[in-house]
Amino acid sequence: MNISFKGINNIKIGKKEYSGIGFYQKNDNTLGCGKKDYTELLISAKLTDDERGNHLSDYLSRTPQMYINKNEPDRVELHIKRFDVPQENLNQSFFKLNNKDLFLSDDKILPLMTFLARFTRESSKNPELSINQRKYLNMANSSISKESLEYIEMR
Repeated sequence: MNISFKGINNIKIGKKEYSGIGFYQKNDNTLGCGKKDYTELLISAKLTDDERGNHLSDYLSRTPQMYINKNEPDRVELHIKRFDVPQENLNQSFFKLNNKDLFLSDDKILPLMTFLARFTRESSKNPELSINQRKYLNMANSSISKESLEYIEMR
């Protein structure tokens, strides 16, 4: 699937960073507590089908109904909340799609995660976006790809 920029409209990208103290699961599965650096990304766009690709049709065919915005089925609103614990070399991401928690817990969600990875990767090449917006899309892509690879490795 190729994503053309004509099929992605009204793309908006926002980022917020902050720090806090909290609990986390370490790489050795023990509980840790300490400083966590948070990054939140919000990516919003409208998809269409066009001569260069069926972005909307592909999205709708891969997405379970509960994640489709009933009022605007062509809208994709992806929220990623990621925390990093630098002293532990640890990071974890949490996803929401159209205001619903998105967990990669079974094979039905994997096609959707594949679409979101392609969407963020290809959108990051859009020359109309700022350097920072492209960087945020690459960060989102990295989080989605990491989550997908971890799921595949655990199966």
